[in-house]
Amino acid sequence: MTALLATGCAHASGAPSGEAAATAPSASAPAASLPAPSAPAAALEPATTAPVEVTVAPVDASVEHNPVEPVVVRAEEGELTDVVLVPAPGGAPVPGELSADGRTWTSTGVLAFDTPYVLHWSAASGAGPAAGTSTFTTVLAAHEVDARLNVVDGGVYGTGQILEFSFSEPVVHKAAVEDAVTVEGGGDRAGAFRWYSDTTLRYRPAERWTPHSRITVSLDLLGLDVGRGMVGNHDLRRSFSTGAEHYARVDDATKTLTAYVDGEVAATFPVTLGNPDWPSTTGRKVIMEQAPEYLFKASSLHLQPGDPHWYDTFWASNVSRLTASGEFVHQALPSAMPVLGIANVSHGCVGMPPEGARFIHDVFRPGDVVEIVGTGYPQADPDDGYGDWNIPLEHYADESWTGDW
Repeated sequence: MTALLATGCAHASGAPSGEAAATAPSASAPAASLPAPSAPAAALEPATTAPVEVTVAPVDASVEHNPVEPVVVRAEEGELTDVVLVPAPGGAPVPGELSADGRTWTSTGVLAFDTPYVLHWSAASGAGPAAGTSTFTTVLAAHEVDARLNVVDGGVYGTGQILEFSFSEPVVHKAAVEDAVTVEGGGDRAGAFRWYSDTTLRYRPAERWTPHSRITVSLDLLGLDVGRGMVGNHDLRRSFSTGAEHYARVDDATKTLTAYVDGEVAATFPVTLGNPDWPSTTGRKVIMEQAPEYLFKASSLHLQPGDPHWYDTFWASNVSRLTASGEFVHQALPSAMPVLGIANVSHGCVGMPPEGARFIHDVFRPGDVVEIVGTGYPQADPDDGYGDWNIPLEHYADESWTGDW
């Protein structure tokens, strides 16, 4: 509650109590005569006191006030006796503090976005009391910016997890946003940022995160001006952990997938990769999501019935997604089982025997890296999934730099 009262002083009038009263002349004594004044006494002008002057920031009728910026009421003369700041639609008063001299009140609470406020103040000075009202409106909903992060608080991810911030509005002040991000833990290796668009920012450390470590990510977005009058409407905090170090290498020359756990070979499986018309892209890719079953449709590849590459809709088993456009590690169809380790017959996916797909699904997790080599095809675009590990760190922040994609 905000009720700020300045104490006043009561001034007594009359002679001091310790002063003796003047002795009146006796009746028998002759009265002393007073000399007549030589000139009329000059009239004394009463002292004037300026009325109290109060300033309010933001000024009356302001719009788009940043909710994190304090409201300040200041009396240039005299003292503030009461200040109340409330949302116009109703609600609790905004807390605030009065300075020791009673002249300045400052709000201490963060205001709501897209809300009109009313401020009432009263003050006193030698000239008497004064009061006033001021109104303003905070940043409108159309100018709010929020952000999302692609990790779940408390989640466990692979050591190759890329951090991606998605903003609801285009960011102009990109350096200010980068400065507002803090990443701690995971080996504390210096990292870098890369903007994939005005609304998408990614971060990766110099090397993959340390296994079995904890990472805390903070984005101090609340009140941040990201440009064009857009203001962040919340802060973002997430903590996640890494598990064991998992890495899979898929080699087209041998048509095998070799799985590593904490640097040691854990298993090797035969595979089939993309056929000559649909070759598998190369490079290091991060598992984006996993599912025990996933519905595959030829229409997702823009294929129509009658196309030589058309296939019937089916449920793939033990699926791990590698790209947004549709490359997966999954259990191969029965028709592909005889050619595992021998020929490439898929539409770009890594087809595996049942035990191999199950191993990747059950042991690996989102954030783990699967690298494909030897297909003779370029890398997937880094934003078609999380191909960020294919970009050397020294070029990562340079959005114009392109690799083999």
